[in-house]
Amino acid sequence: MKYELVFPGFPGRMTTGTLGWGAMVYIEHGPHKIMFDTAGPGKRIEVRQRLKEIGVDANEINMLILSHFHYDHVYNYDYFPNAQILMHQVESDWVSSDPDNYAIPPHFYAAIKKTGRLELIKRDEEIIPGISTLFVPGHTPGGMALILRETNKPVTVVAGDAVKNMAELADGRVPKAWDPIATAQSIKRIRNIADIVIPGHDRILQVAGNQIIALTALHETIVIPAGVADKEKPTLFELIIEQNTLEIQPIQ
Repeated sequence: MKYELVFPGFPGRMTTGTLGWGAMVYIEHGPHKIMFDTAGPGKRIEVRQRLKEIGVDANEINMLILSHFHYDHVYNYDYFPNAQILMHQVESDWVSSDPDNYAIPPHFYAAIKKTGRLELIKRDEEIIPGISTLFVPGHTPGGMALILRETNKPVTVVAGDAVKNMAELADGRVPKAWDPIATAQSIKRIRNIADIVIPGHDRILQVAGNQIIALTALHETIVIPAGVADKEKPTLFELIIEQNTLEIQPIQ
């Protein structure tokens, strides 16, 4: 089994809105080629190029996991026309109820149902040998993570936005979640299972004793066109988050 970040998530927002830079993860296990989430509209023009760079053909993806139904995780589902699409039944019921939630992209759920490839997960189960679903409500009602298990390898949880960043994994506090109490319990479950966590909006994280360790750094660049701020050249704003460590706090 192997996995690779197509895009890491980024743990930032604007004062007037969201960046929507969600993680997208490719998983390969034998004949199974799985995409976990699809990134958001801001990454759409880069998805195919990035897949080419890591040697992945979108037409060969045979399973697409939607962790939850927010635009920055489901927007590019249509790039994978041959994939069975999995999401949790609870999330489907919530989205179908037409909730007042800005992050749900209009008309997307109806379009996904129309493909005939949607399969709803009703309980935690092993979808292929070594890969299991994990119900992680809180960020949304029907969040779903994946647990990757392989002999003599660290147990990895691909968390989606059940864990958006290392601060949430460290202390379980997400006051603006759909349900902060459920979120904390989902994070607690993930911490109890995982050696490695791939969050929805941060670096790859290691759970090591009483610490959360960011295993990589993050670097994004915002480009202001030449002539706007500088007459001669583009202006670059470098967004850099270095590797760091946080102490784990208890979750009741």
